[in-house]
Amino acid sequence: MFRLPVFLLFALFILTAAASGKDEYLVMVTEEWPPFRINDASSPNGFRGIDIDIVTALEQELGVPIEVQRHPWARALEMMRDGNADMITGAAWTAEREVFMQYVPVSYYAVRPVFYTQPGKGHTVRSYQDLYGKSIGYSLHSAYFEPFNSDEKLQKVGLSNETQLLQVLALKRLDLIIGTEPNISYERRRLQLVEKTEPTDFLPDRKTELFITLSRKSGAATTYGDALESIMRKMMDDGTVESILNKYR
Repeated sequence: MFRLPVFLLFALFILTAAASGKDEYLVMVTEEWPPFRINDASSPNGFRGIDIDIVTALEQELGVPIEVQRHPWARALEMMRDGNADMITGAAWTAEREVFMQYVPVSYYAVRPVFYTQPGKGHTVRSYQDLYGKSIGYSLHSAYFEPFNSDEKLQKVGLSNETQLLQVLALKRLDLIIGTEPNISYERRRLQLVEKTEPTDFLPDRKTELFITLSRKSGAATTYGDALESIMRKMMDDGTVESILNKYR
């Protein structure tokens, strides 16, 4: 398929932005999700991590400032839906989200779902069928895998994030929790809950690709979509993304 050179794409989106009267900057909305977005009080935007390094590189290549704002994940998605934000990183694909967000079609990482339980009980969950009849904590507004996402027969309990999930599990208020690797392992070590939690024998054979998305309503998808795709492909090909990932492994 024919692709325009990157410098021509830059010229096109700058002209489009000028014609539309849109300020030449992007608003990225996000929340903590280590190691992709790690809280860092010394950072100007309050974060460091994989996504922040990728966004910094994108900002330099694009020549357009990207303002990172902290919002709960549910609020961030609503801002994207309403056109009050332009960009999200680390987004899994769902049909519902694609209605209001355009996915930059370059996956830069794939996470996998994992279940945790109390110590000594990991062997009791060896298959998907073993999930039934147990209380399972999950992060609200997160997508994991099918049939789990849409299975209404499971006893699912929604919490804000993986930090809360691990803490509640350690208090034995849930039978199981689901999270994504490498995120939940990072949090498990940080919270010093390795001795109080245990992975189950059941490991879903699924991977969830992560993407950058742009709001359709804000105009970011139309103005910056092609340019960001070209830059992301370049960064994947020249090893920029791999170098960033290696910093957090």
